[in-house]
Amino acid sequence: MSEKTEEFSFFLQSLETHENLLHAETQAIAAKHLDTIESILGKKEESLKLLLQAKENIGFDPRSNEKADELIERVLELQKRNAESFRRLVDHQAEKKYSSENPDAKPINQRLKKAYQKNSFNKNGRLDF
Repeated sequence: MSEKTEEFSFFLQSLETHENLLHAETQAIAAKHLDTIESILGKKEESLKLLLQAKENIGFDPRSNEKADELIERVLELQKRNAESFRRLVDHQAEKKYSSENPDAKPINQRLKKAYQKNSFNKNGRLDF
């Protein structure tokens, strides 16, 4: 096996490892396991460094290979979905924390509903407060 073939095989293996970490991250985000997410983020960082080094070593654009291109697309899509899911999780956690710290605070929909229920129209077409 030539050196370039071995390096390309290593690149594909690194890419598959990164994909597996992304799948694990997807599950951890869905389960809201923050410690697991943090652990996976560290592993993903190391995996990405290794992947980028492997890409440099192959000496050509891996997207020119159909299998590698498909795998790269899957990895990019997983990363995009995980980033969106993680952002929603962080937003949800922040909202939950804010609600627990401020028990009088209501979600925006409830506050809007309450605001409109309190107001009534007077005869001249203006809101009475």
